[in-house]
Amino acid sequence: MSEDQVIRHDRQRPVNIAFVVITATFIVSGAYVEYTSPGSLETILLVYSATPLFLLFVSGIMGAGSKRAIDYIPGEWEQRRVWATFEQYDIMLKEHERAYGHLYAHPAGTMACCCMMPVALGVGGLALLYKLNPHPVFSSFIDSLILIIILYGIVSVLGFFVGYRVPKIDAVAFFQPPLSDDVYRFTRELADVPGIKAGVNVELGERAGIRTIIGAECKAYVEGLPDTVAIKVQVSHSGFAYPYLVGTVYKGKTVEAEKEQVRLRTRYPALIEYSMDKDVAVMVARFDIPKRTSEVPSISRQDFKALAGILVARLKQVYEPS
Repeated sequence: MSEDQVIRHDRQRPVNIAFVVITATFIVSGAYVEYTSPGSLETILLVYSATPLFLLFVSGIMGAGSKRAIDYIPGEWEQRRVWATFEQYDIMLKEHERAYGHLYAHPAGTMACCCMMPVALGVGGLALLYKLNPHPVFSSFIDSLILIIILYGIVSVLGFFVGYRVPKIDAVAFFQPPLSDDVYRFTRELADVPGIKAGVNVELGERAGIRTIIGAECKAYVEGLPDTVAIKVQVSHSGFAYPYLVGTVYKGKTVEAEKEQVRLRTRYPALIEYSMDKDVAVMVARFDIPKRTSEVPSISRQDFKALAGILVARLKQVYEPS
């Protein structure tokens, strides 16, 4: 079995060939202009500034088109769920990135497109400075031809590479990007809290000898208690990342709707809100941050762990063994 039964590159090859042909056409055109009108200001601006920028733009489009030309062959995946610690998940991510990282979109790809313009101008400027050297190595035209080949080659490869990173292939449930948001980061902190079992529930897929991560979800439970007692991290963003914890106990003791303020050795006092949702006791643990403050609020790792510790104690009190 091979990747060819999951991914098809038939439409990508013509795009890549067209990219090489287009780059060669730009090189020939630049050399022709340099040969027919050497040394003029219009030639310098056209060959070493305008054309490289246009080639950068065209190469970016070709790179994006090359990525989109990769076809995913639909089919059934054998799916199974496994529990992984964060260290194990890191290893899985490295293997996943190594195998499939080139197939999904990269968030910084669009920003990199903007950064490539000054790079192209900088390379063109260096080539122009070398061209102004009054003592050519071979001859004026041959030196110019070598500079054009190097300049256009660098610009086209950079543009193609950046354009390739922007889109993703057309697949709904395949080659998903890894977890990397604030929820993942704060849930990982729970793994160091005594009494909490935190990790990642990973959904793996296998087909035609190919394995991939189809989905992943951060999970946290109370050690020694069944999975009906769970902790979920949620993060709100209002100028800063504000994490809070939602603890749930299914068919435990009934709790009254109330708020409990707990004084911990933390920067802000802890606040636990109790409520019932049918057979589920819900406890929301967060920090009571003043609405008006002269500084940007921040929650340290140690304070967040202390908040998780008090929530574990409250969950154990509410849990009722059957």
